[in-house]
Amino acid sequence: MKRTFDTASAVKTLRDGLAKGYWTLEDLDTPPPGTQMTFADYRRYCVAQGYLGKEPVYRNLLREAEENQQDDFIL
Repeated sequence: MKRTFDTASAVKTLRDGLAKGYWTLEDLDTPPPGTQMTFADYRRYCVAQGYLGKEPVYRNLLREAEENQQDDFIL
């Protein structure tokens, strides 16, 4: 079964937008307002009901891709 969310295509889309000047790398470090609201709702309802799963965390996929590329390069 094919995954719904492909991280590689998301990174490619973010890099394309970065190259076109739609956003900067620093803009992507801050979660969008909708994501902040979703996390607040999660904390309000799921945590209050005793949900024991992992809390969602916002990640800048481009920063992670940069770190992985630098780690893979060995002289």
